[in-house]
Amino acid sequence: MNDIKQIRRLLVWGIPLYIGLIIGSALMVAYILVPTVAAIAVQAPAVRIAPGAQLAPFIALFCLLGIVVGVMRAIPCSDRLIKKFELAANAAVVASGIALLLVPVTSVVQRFYMPSLGYSVCSELQGNPTMWFTDWVRDSAWCVKGKSLDWVNDQAGSTTGRVTPQAPQSTQYLRRTKSERRMTRVRT
Repeated sequence: MNDIKQIRRLLVWGIPLYIGLIIGSALMVAYILVPTVAAIAVQAPAVRIAPGAQLAPFIALFCLLGIVVGVMRAIPCSDRLIKKFELAANAAVVASGIALLLVPVTSVVQRFYMPSLGYSVCSELQGNPTMWFTDWVRDSAWCVKGKSLDWVNDQAGSTTGRVTPQAPQSTQYLRRTKSERRMTRVRT
């Protein structure tokens, strides 16, 4: 019984802390991770990659499972039911640990992968150099000391007439109708 009282006391501050971490992780995913992947997918003129952001989904999952397991321990539930959630929480911890170990690997891999996509590293933009993120630009002329990513996007928009670059050839092919694809095959 004393153990349950201690768990309940821990949940008084633990639940708000975990909810705050879940919200912070969700914001990292929504405002850092997803826009970065989307920018790379559409070949944006400038991309800022933060390798540490890959931990955010795992932190959110661990915190959510921590709240669930804590509440289940505070409200005496069957051990068999609790064990399933504890196993999921342990799996989330292992996955988070692996993602943490892969942060340096991600930093090294982007040095090889991004140039193959047409990007060059830019350590001159506003906020650089830093160990928390790396800026990449499609045209090295846009790498100007003290300028921001927005400035690079504006420069790209003024030179090409639009900010969003043209979709890759593979997605253009998918957008064509079946009859257009057939016509292309017939002509060749």
